[in-house]
Amino acid sequence: MKISAIGFDWGGVILQHIDESFANVAADYLHVDNERFRLAYFLHNHMINKGAQSRAFDQATEMWQKILSELGLVDQLDAFMEFVQGRPKGDVSQEMVTLIQRLKNQGWKLGLLSNASSEGAQRIRNHACLALFDITLFSAEIDCMKPEPEAFKKFASALDVPLSELVFIDDSKHSLSTAEEIGYIPILFQNTDILKDQLKALGIHV
Repeated sequence: MKISAIGFDWGGVILQHIDESFANVAADYLHVDNERFRLAYFLHNHMINKGAQSRAFDQATEMWQKILSELGLVDQLDAFMEFVQGRPKGDVSQEMVTLIQRLKNQGWKLGLLSNASSEGAQRIRNHACLALFDITLFSAEIDCMKPEPEAFKKFASALDVPLSELVFIDDSKHSLSTAEEIGYIPILFQNTDILKDQLKALGIHV
């Protein structure tokens, strides 16, 4: 197996949350089944993650209105928007930054691919660690998002590597769900120590 580049997700991998994943916390807040919430969320989250010209706040409100309508909870929209906006955003993991720096020092080609609104992309770019990546792509700016094949094709093209030689690390099973169809090598992120073992199994030592 030849590997020429390593790709990373942002939220949940580099930016790590102090609590559970957003889907788990939101489902608990709404008192709905986790899988039911995820299905409704992934049906509509393209509204903020695609389209560079969208107005972030208006689009987010409309998206959550549609999601809560799917769940029969649209009457909770205002309270849920306050919950979303007040949730801690998380912190950049210094362990992950160190790992990425080591990979860069070893000469690996590195990229970041994140499902993010235009506003979210601007916030992410304020982090100094983005200088470690050869390329950074955000869904709103390329008008396609994970797990759509086109997003990974554009990512591999920007890195100038074949998809079959790309490793991609994400904390979302959904985002990695088309890996077999597209042909890249997926790694489901759990924590930094496990990631080191997963990379080692591929012949990448950090």
